[in-house]
Parts: sequence; C-alpha cells; structure tokens
Amino acid sequence: MGAGQEDVDDRQLAIVFMKVDANCDGTVDWDEYLSYMLLEYQERDLMNNLFKDFVPFPKTLKEIQSTHRDMISSIKFFPTVTHRHGSVADESDHSFGRYVSVSKEGVVNFWTLDMTNLRSVTLEQPRDRVKPMWITDMICMPNINMLAMSSTERDLCFYDVNASKFDKIFQVSGMEHAPLCLDYWYDIKNMNNAVLAFGDSGGNVCAFVFSEALGSALFGSQNAKGVGCRRVPFHEILKGCVKGIRAIRYLNVHEDWVRKVQYCPNLQSVISCATTSESSMFTGSVDRKKAGSIFHIRKGLQCFEYSKEWNVIVTGGMDRTVRFYNPYVTTKATAVMKGHNSAIMHITLNGNSGQIISVAKDKQIKVWDMRDQTCLQTVAGRNITMGPHLINTLCYNPRNGSLILGTTMLGFLERKADEAEIGEPTSHNKAVRYSLFNDLFNQVVSACDDSIVSVWDMDTGTKTIQFSAHKTIERGVERSVEITSMTFDPSKRRLVTGARDGTVKIWNFNNGACLRELEIFDSYEVTGIVCPRQKIITTGWNRRLTTYIDLQDDDDVRQLPIRHKDDVLSLSYYAPSHLATSSYDGDIIIWSLETGHMLSRMNAMEDTKTQTGRLNTPVTPARPMGREKSATGLSEKDTRKAETKTSTTSVVPKENDQLALRSILKQPNTINDDENDEVKSTGKESGRKDLGTNTILPAINNQGRVVATDTSPQDSSGNDSDSTSSGDDSTSTRSQDRAESAHSGRSSNEFYRINSKSYAEFQRKHEASVDKILFLQAREQDKETATLMASGAEGWVRAWSIDHKGGLLGQFLATHKKNESVLTMTTDSTNQYLITGDTMGYIMVWDISNYCIKPSAAREVDHATRVSKFPFLKPDGLNELRSQLQSQLKYQQNLPKPPPSTNPEETLKVPLKLNSFRAHLQTVNHVEYAEDRELIITSSTDCSVRLWTLCGKYIGTFGQRGGWSKLTDPIIPDRIPRRMPGDVKRVASAITLKVLNGGTRPRWNLARNILLLCAARRTLGKASNMESLFKQVSGEHVIEDTDSSEEDSDKSADKGASRILGKSYKPKTRHKMPPLLPEIRQNANQLSVYSSLPFCELAPVNEPKLPAVIQQIQARNQSLDNIEKEGRATQKTKRRLQDNITKHKTVRILTRDLKEQRPGQD
Repeated sequence: MGAGQEDVDDRQLAIVFMKVDANCDGTVDWDEYLSYMLLEYQERDLMNNLFKDFVPFPKTLKEIQSTHRDMISSIKFFPTVTHRHGSVADESDHSFGRYVSVSKEGVVNFWTLDMTNLRSVTLEQPRDRVKPMWITDMICMPNINMLAMSSTERDLCFYDVNASKFDKIFQVSGMEHAPLCLDYWYDIKNMNNAVLAFGDSGGNVCAFVFSEALGSALFGSQNAKGVGCRRVPFHEILKGCVKGIRAIRYLNVHEDWVRKVQYCPNLQSVISCATTSESSMFTGSVDRKKAGSIFHIRKGLQCFEYSKEWNVIVTGGMDRTVRFYNPYVTTKATAVMKGHNSAIMHITLNGNSGQIISVAKDKQIKVWDMRDQTCLQTVAGRNITMGPHLINTLCYNPRNGSLILGTTMLGFLERKADEAEIGEPTSHNKAVRYSLFNDLFNQVVSACDDSIVSVWDMDTGTKTIQFSAHKTIERGVERSVEITSMTFDPSKRRLVTGARDGTVKIWNFNNGACLRELEIFDSYEVTGIVCPRQKIITTGWNRRLTTYIDLQDDDDVRQLPIRHKDDVLSLSYYAPSHLATSSYDGDIIIWSLETGHMLSRMNAMEDTKTQTGRLNTPVTPARPMGREKSATGLSEKDTRKAETKTSTTSVVPKENDQLALRSILKQPNTINDDENDEVKSTGKESGRKDLGTNTILPAINNQGRVVATDTSPQDSSGNDSDSTSSGDDSTSTRSQDRAESAHSGRSSNEFYRINSKSYAEFQRKHEASVDKILFLQAREQDKETATLMASGAEGWVRAWSIDHKGGLLGQFLATHKKNESVLTMTTDSTNQYLITGDTMGYIMVWDISNYCIKPSAAREVDHATRVSKFPFLKPDGLNELRSQLQSQLKYQQNLPKPPPSTNPEETLKVPLKLNSFRAHLQTVNHVEYAEDRELIITSSTDCSVRLWTLCGKYIGTFGQRGGWSKLTDPIIPDRIPRRMPGDVKRVASAITLKVLNGGTRPRWNLARNILLLCAARRTLGKASNMESLFKQVSGEHVIEDTDSSEEDSDKSADKGASRILGKSYKPKTRHKMPPLLPEIRQNANQLSVYSSLPFCELAPVNEPKLPAVIQQIQARNQSLDNIEKEGRATQKTKRRLQDNITKHKTVRILTRDLKEQRPGQD
C-alpha cells in the first residue's frame, strides 16, 4: 500500500479488515490475510472465465455488394455530430451516422449502420495524366461535414458532403511526396480546434493544427459558386501564410513509407509507424515542448492503436506479435501476446470493453482480452470468403460491435445479440430465491436454484464475486443443490445457507470460502435459519428445531421435539428470547429460546385466540427417511425428486407450478397400515384407479395454481355417508356433482375434492399454509399490540399478538388479485412500513405505524408528507385522496371474504396502502429493504434481482450491461432517470405506469390534446359537446393540470369568448387542424352484413345402397374370416388337450418311478 496509502481512508481499511476477519476475533494474521486474498482472486478468476464464453462475433461473415471495382483503400464511420434538438453528440458515440468507403479508382459509397447502400459517387480523374489517380486514404471531418482524401497526385482534396452534395472545395497541392495515411481529430467542446495528421511515402510526418475550422471554412473563404475548388499551396501552409492554421512537420523520421499515423489528444502528440527496425514507431509533440521518441522493434510495424482509457499503445508488425507499450517507455514492451501465423496488418481496439482485434496477412482475425492478455476468439482465414486479395482496410464500431472488412469487396461481421440478451437482463440463470442487503459492506447477496451465490455492489449494480455453495454427487456426477434459506450472522460478516438436501454451511461471502459445515441428521429441506446470540437455529421439512452453537470448536447440537404436524415453512426470531415457526397446515408455534419449550400455538383456520397451557398438539414422531408414503404412493424422497425434476425442466421454473405440485403431492396418506389388507383384497385395479376412496385431483388454472371453489351444498347433511361409500358410489357421486355444476352454470372443472368432505375442510388443509412470518421488533409484547405478521395462501396478511391473552388482531388482503399468495414481506427497524410481494409480481407498501397497536402507543402521521413522498397517493385531477381511500376500501370489499373462523367482523382491518406497483411478471420470492437509503430489493422467479426506491422509482437490474451510475447519498428520487423494465412496461397497468413515472403521465397531455382536436372537429366549436365527448372518451381517468381557480377562464377560452371583449373576440388558432377524412360511400356491389340469418331444419339424408356384387364379396370375406377364427380356436383347443395329456402321462411316470424306488430304499 505504500505508494497509494494516502488515497485509502480509514473506513476502507476497516472494511478490508472486517472482510478478512470473518471469525470476528479482532485479529488478522499474515496467513489469514494471504488465504483470504488467494481465495478471493481465485473465485474472481473463475467468475471471469465463466463470462468469457461470450463470443464477440458469433455470426459468419456477410458479404456486401458494392460498386467498387478495385481495392478498397479506406472505410470510415461518419458520425452525426449535432442532433435535431441541438445537443452535441459524444465524440465516441457511434449510434448515429453512416459509413463511407472509397476504393483506389475513386468510387465513394455511403452506407447506413446496417450496411444498406445510400448512394455512390465516382471521383473525376485528372485529364492531363497518363496514369490513373489512386486514392490512398480517407478521413471524415464531422465538425465541418467534409471528407478529406489523399491520392498519388501528391495532394489532399476536401469534399463537402452536406445533405446530398459531394463538391470538391479545397485542394492542398505541391507536396514532395504522396500522402499515404491520414488521421483527424476535433475538439467536441470547441469545434474550431482540430488536428489533421498525415504521413507520406518519404518517411515524413506532418500535422495541421486548426484554430478556426468553422469560422474560416478550414482554409479561408472558398471561391464563388460554380467556379470550382480553391487550391492551397502546401509551402504556404508550412510558412504560416494561411490564417487559422499552424503546420508542424517531422522530416525523415522513418526510413520507409509511413504505414499509419494517429494524433493522441491526451498526449498532445502524433504517433506514426513504419516497417523498419531502426525507427519502427515515432511519437512527436505537437507543441514541440518535448523531443520526439523512437521505438526500435525488429522488422518494424505495420499498424498500431492508442487507447486513451488504458494509456497504452498496442502494436502489430511483421514478427506476428501483439505488443503493449507505455507511451513514455521506449525500451521494452509491457506485455506480449503471440498467436498469429503471419504478419499482423491491422489492429483496432475497444477501450471500454478491453478488447483488441488484430487481422493478419492470412486473413486470420483474433480477438484479445486486454485485462487477462488472452485470446477470446479466433476467426480462421478460410472463413473470410472475400476473394484472394489481402484485407486492405477495416472499420470497427464499438457501439454495436460490428467489424467491416475491405478487400476488393466488403465483408460484415456483426455481433447479433443472443435470444437471452434480446430480452430483459437477468441476474442469475435460474430462479432467484433470496436477495439480502448487507449494510456493513454496502452489498447485495443473492442466491438461485442453481446454488450460485452472487455478491453485488449496491452503488453500481456490478457483480463483485460469485461462487457455488451446495453440491452433491449422484451416480458419479456432481450436481448443484438448490439453496432454500439464507441469512447473515449478527456481525454481518458471514453468510449462512441451507439447501434442499438439509445441509447448512457458513461462508465468508467476500471470497467464497466455506468456514464451516454444520452436522445434519436428515436430508429434508431447510426452510428457515436464524442466528440469535451465538447460536444458529434451523428448521424445515423435518418439522423440528435444531440448535447449533456458533463456535468453531463447539459441536454441541440440540434438537427440539417435533410439535408441528406438517412441514415448517418459515422461522422468525423475536429478541430477546422468542422464536416462531409456521407450517403448511397453518399452525404458528411460539417457542422459548432459553428452554426450547413450546409456549403457545395459533391457527387462523381454527380459532382467533392464542392456545396456551396444556396444548392438544401431541409430540409426533419424526418421519422415517425414504419410507413414508404420500397419497400418491410416492415416498417423501421420490416426491422431492418429482418436485425437483418439475422445477428444473424449464429454463425458468415457475413458483406457481411448484405450489400446484406441492398441493397435490403433499396430502396426508389416506391409506393407513390398518387398511392395507382391505385394499389388497379389493384387487390391484381398484387400488390403482383411485388414490383414495373420495379423491379427485385438483384443476390447475392458467397460472399453474390450484384453484379452490366452494362446491359443498348449503345443507351439509349426508356428507358422512359419502366418505364411506364404495368406489362405484364415489363415481356416481362425482357424476351427480358435475351434473349439478352444469345445471347451476358453473364449470365442471371447479368441482373436486382432495381428501376433504367439504370446502371448509379443503380450505383448512390446503389454503391455510403460512409461508412467511415476521416479528415487529420495535413493538412491545402486549395483548392489544400485534407483534407477529403472518402471510401465505390466498394472500391474507394477519397480525397476531403472541401474548397469552392475545390472538388475531387484524387481517387484510395484500395481493393484486384473488387466488394469489404473499410469499415474502419485510419491514423497517421502526415498524413503520410493511412491504409485501405476491405471486403476480406486485410490490405493496403498507403503513402499519398505528396498525393493531394499543392506543397509548399510537404515533402521529403527517399525511401531507406521505402524499408528497409516494406518487401512488397523488390525486389525479379531480380525484382527491379521499376518493382514493374510498376506492381502496371498495376494492377490499369486492375481494373474497376471509374464513369465518377468523371472525372477520372484528379482525378485518385494512391499513393505508402507500404504494403498489408491478416489479416482476412472475412470483416475487424475496423482498429486502435497505433502510439507510430507502431502497427496495426484489428477487423473482424470472431470474432477476431489481432495485427500486421506496416510492417506486426503478433504478436497475443487478447484472445489467454496464450497471448504473453510482448512487448518491442521500438518494433523491426526482433526480433518478425515468425508466422501467421492458417486460413490465409491456403489461403495466395505469397505476404501475403512474408510480414508475414518479406520479406523472408523460403521454397524457398529448393524448388529451388529440382528443380535444377530434372533439373540436366533430362538434364545430360547441364547447359543451366537446367537454362531454372528452369525458366520455377519458372515462374515470380524467386528469386536469389546471387548478379549480382556473376553470372559469379555461371554459371561457374554450367558448371563444373573453370577459373584456365579449363574444366578438376570437382567439387565434396556432395549430394546423387535421384534415377531414373522406366519408365512406357504399357501392351497389357491396354485401350487406346481418347480425342473424334465418335457417331451416336439416332433412335426413338416406345413404345409397351398395350393389349386390359388393354385398356378396363382403359376405364372402366375412365368412372366410369366421372360418379362420374357428380354425384358430380349434387348434388352440387341440394344443391344450395335448398339453394336458402330456402332463398327465408325465405325472403317472414320475409316480410309478417313485413307488418303485421306495421299496428299494426300505
């Protein structure tokens, strides 16, 4: 750190120390530091190698037809400098412009960005010359819209290419040697400043420095129109006789022709090269303040390129080697890359991506990586089908990654994006399950189904490191195991992950080192991990809590007794001594952290009160691994394999499909051990037809979720007899149910039962799951205060008081539509906001500061501040906040009612919704809140992790190309550029568009003006009809930008009257009315269209009788078939009789032999 120690502050040093000191012992020794750095660079190297699979040129060469008949001398890109709005484009921006190509015989072609020919121009050859003129090089001068060309006539010609013109306006003549290569640079901030450099066949280098390129028309005032071009003698420019131009000339710097020249504004120097060993490359200062430098390279150089981003000169020459040179060090190259089999003729590079493209004499093209100095791609020369000639020139567009090659024809290598890149950017290759924010290192850690853990920089959205966490070996093949749970330890320096196979590991996520792997006792999925006070507590599908001591030398493990009847889905910790677990059957159990005893139990499908004291929940034994069968006849292990196979068949697994499969497979066994004999006696067929005596598989809707419908009759009498009926009776009952459903107008696929006698029982079994529980840490435990939030199936969020006298205090629906679920939610440290995410991809922010809390602890809320902060609450025109609250209440009233067991009359309480927008098109699996910057991090099944502000502004997707601009501190949402994900934009509702646009509707004013113009044309100035028509078209979404105080003046202006001048005043029309469309005229030949047509009954059609001959043939064939069948039956009978006779004879012979043997034995 010696040289740059002053650039590193104490905070950065502290962060590095905390990254290395993952065990939190307060010390870092030398071995620990080296191990950390070694592992970090190793994981980063693996990550970089993984992303190197990207091929710069995946497509084959595309030949372009042109009018060139000779060797192409130069191809250049002519950028559009000034846009229509007057803003100046960046010098390196290649998004707008055109390509220009010129061949030796003087044919100039203009091309679009996709290489479509715009026009072709042929230069006029000099008439007094015996030999034809050859064009040696060309440059583009975008600041003055000119082209400059050098030729064998030892002159420079300048052509005006404004619009469709191509006029020769200047000619610099009288040179001693022919210029061979040109280069041009202009100052984007002051376009009067420019530099034109060229090298000639005598080894000389010259530079024209322009100071009035725009004002003096480059070389002063040009000749009158129609007279021709103005000739400027070269010796006058050298003497300084031309105003605004200063010439610098370097004589005899090379012993051979100058192959390439380039002006570098960073160095304020001109660089040139030649194929000589003594003076291979020369750098000369334009200001003459420094002496020129000469580089000596064996066999000389054919080409070079300077990178201002890397401050290096990349060279290629006759020795087939690519070298890196420091511009100030001429003795030795900093790096050398070998791989070509012939001399390197051309080199170009992209400094932003760090890639070098080199073209050899044998047409071989190589793409190099400047960071690792390795070859990324090699295009063989045999794949460059452009004739027998060498590649004489090339042009690379770093914006779209296309490369244009020129021989006597043009070739186009384009970098077309893959299908994955055409869509939205993704953060992982598979569904993302967790994304955690670490405020200590300002990083986001995400994990996906492919067991990949990625660490992202919050400020820029770029990936810092990634590593694979959980793996297993199946049949000799290493496979990844899905990560199902993840959390940080209290110090936030380590990461604890749990997988589907039950393994739990502790990581130093900054370098991907596994610090410890915890002991496991089964292979069930881990669904919850918490780390309270030097302990690690896990739970999952094994239905029990497992406690580990968080010490490296302490392997003490404690397993609590099983209290849940079904799989545990979530785990939460309430400081200082409470734990809560929730299961698939709706049970929420509160545990004591100190003793491990079960304190209380809650279930909204049974009662709203907390069950304490002597609980009725028995201690159920643990499930034997791989032995217990589900209702489908599959073991638990096979069931998990089926789920895993289902989730990995598609590229992006859908959470809804997994939920549907889980609801089908995760049923209690309807055939117990006592009924096995009875089942076996009924035969194999009856046992295979039905999974149970009264089981019908559920229907799955379009989204893959199991849809539950109340199909039980109003009178529940007689249901008990149905459950004990036989298979035939069950079938008849199903048919009767389907008939009743058809008679009542309901779809038959909605009627089904899964081991349930009624819909209420089905609801208790399969719609009671609690997928997420969350403790409100800032609230004190009280019977009137809700300290636990629970969410899950059907989208209900319920607020519970864990006090022994508490219970269910409130509930509300937090999904955008019915039949959806809330799988994740989070809150801030003060429990002011509750952020939820549902299976449709919606994010909602709720105000819970005074929700289900005792009156003495209520807070004062400034609603005006809330309205100004959240665009969702901003009124639209005449719609005020009160109307929005009324619409929200109406929306809640129209949604499905909660189960009667939850006492909805008292517990149905809806908090204020502060924000609602669609963040993803698929399920939101996890949501995280970065409180210090008020940012929301969402992860979804669509493989993306996205960053939003609390008010709904979209910042970006982690892993997007280039990341985003560094976030400011604090973040001001109004300064964030207005944008949104492309997939969300295509399907977003009006509310989502309003929130993502910051409360504004940018296209609404234009749409309103169009509607007003149409209304004005149709109503001929009648303001009343115009206003009514406008309201009819816009409906309820009327938005007015003016205040109520300005309504009268606006109405009077619309009527064409003035308060002062009266009706005689007519305002000026400052816009052109749209033309009237011609009326549609009907022709006599047109067909009339009817909504209905009369029809008549169809008459029966008698089939024609077959001829007698055909009838005889059919009868004869049928009789022959009958005879053959009888013959086969007779032969079968004979064979059976012969077999029986043979068996009897054999038995008799064996019996006789036995009788004969017995007397001999006696």
